[in-house]
Amino acid sequence: MMKFTKTLVMAAALAGLATTAVAQDTYPSQPIKLVLGFGAGGGSDGLARAIQAAVEKNDTLPVPLIVVNAEGASGVVGMRQVLGADPDGYTILQIHQEMFAAAALGRADFTPADFEPVLQATQGCMYMAVPVASEFQTLDDLITFAKANPGALKQGDAIGGVTHFPSIQLMQAADAEWTVVPTGGTSKRFAAMEGGFADMALMSPPWLERGKENLRPLAVLSEERMPMAPDIPTAKELGYDVTSCLSRRFWAPKGTPQDRIDTLADALEEALGSEEVTTYLAKISEDVAILRGDDLRKAIKVEYQSFVDVADAIRAAGQ
Repeated sequence: MMKFTKTLVMAAALAGLATTAVAQDTYPSQPIKLVLGFGAGGGSDGLARAIQAAVEKNDTLPVPLIVVNAEGASGVVGMRQVLGADPDGYTILQIHQEMFAAAALGRADFTPADFEPVLQATQGCMYMAVPVASEFQTLDDLITFAKANPGALKQGDAIGGVTHFPSIQLMQAADAEWTVVPTGGTSKRFAAMEGGFADMALMSPPWLERGKENLRPLAVLSEERMPMAPDIPTAKELGYDVTSCLSRRFWAPKGTPQDRIDTLADALEEALGSEEVTTYLAKISEDVAILRGDDLRKAIKVEYQSFVDVADAIRAAGQ
């Protein structure tokens, strides 16, 4: 009888261990933290909040998605939070190519290879604009002048920021030179052009409508013409093989299990098709541009190298 009782106890204990193991393996079983490298109110925050709302409304995940703003050092503070997090799938990062800019310039002591890419979600491509009163009617007009007058033109930008890199790439592709002056983000670039402190700037898609009375678009820096502006040529079709698109991507700490990355990617991809996200993207003129797996890794490798290739020129401009 004693032996039988012990056997029952042992069986119950093993069953309990098995149940605990299954519970521990169930993912996700606790809230997932989505870290942003920027503050509230910007494009990254808006997308994250729309995805959060879609996840909650449609039960895309069995647990809450909690958005955490960790702004500072142009996104590096938030990136470091995720870099040092446990690779268990419960902490992820959303950021665009500011990660590439920070790593290429050495503002961060890590590279994209120190994270696991989860999903590329959206894309919004920039366009080169001049004030509506500018003498330049086309991108070729501007570049012809720049070649004849090296350094004379001033482009408003954020020195060392994500759009400074394609600006240098465009100069190299055109074999021309102009001066990049520190203005900051797109609204400040617009103000600089309005005030006569900048001759041109790379602007984000919403400014095609917002600045239509004040700006003249010369070329879009996308692979194909924008549906919202079909009359504006791409830089590529004009002979300058340069693109500049903000790609909002999700990342996990290095070592996060692939099955958990797949679970996250599936949930995020489903949320991107929701009414909440579709409405938000229409508002900011960005498109769903999903990449994952090997396709995403290849795209990241090529694009990051393009940032590294012009990093020295960016440093020189900053000095």
